[in-house]
Formats: sequence, structure tokens, C-alpha cells
Amino acid sequence: MAARMNFPCIRCGECCRHAGDVPQLAPRTDADGVCLHLDKSTNRCTIYETRPNVCNVSYMYRAYFKDRMTETEFIRKNLQVCCQLNKAAGNDENIEQLQALLISLHNR
Repeated sequence: MAARMNFPCIRCGECCRHAGDVPQLAPRTDADGVCLHLDKSTNRCTIYETRPNVCNVSYMYRAYFKDRMTETEFIRKNLQVCCQLNKAAGNDENIEQLQALLISLHNR
């Protein structure tokens, strides 16, 4: 059995800023679609230990995707979404960091 991976979150907060696009999270967002539990000054979740399962990459992989793809593939797909969100927000430094993570995953 392969060792479980941790999602390499860069703590940019972009996924939380688009929580309104996720049906399960929409009721937990403000008028702009930003998660009510995002501390905008730190980009940290204020309920991280009790966050919804849909916000937990490891949980979502184990519960819904482990029979469809490897964990590395799932993490890669999530990082690609992070890249897209950061491109839309114009966060060039984050994009470089995320692309480096994608390259490191490709080399595994």
C-alpha cells in the first residue's frame, strides 16, 4: 500500500474565495461567494479542524476517487485547479509556485 500524500497547499485562499461555486459550500459563503470561514488577512480557515469534507483533499480522494485514479493524479488535478484560480486572480507568484509543485509531482 502506498503512503498517503498530503496536499501541498500554498495557502493562497483562492479556493475559499470561490467556495460559492461549489454547491455544498454555497450556503457558507458571503454575497461575493467567499467562504465565511476564511480569515482574509491570513488566508487561513478558521474552522480547519472541522472543515467540511469537500474542503479536505485527502478525504475526497479516499471517499470518492481512489478507485478512479492514483492519489498523485488527484493531487495533480487539484493543483491544476489552483493554477486556474490563481491565473484568474492574477497571482503570478503563486502560479510559479504551483507549477513547480506540478513538476515535482510529475517526477514522482
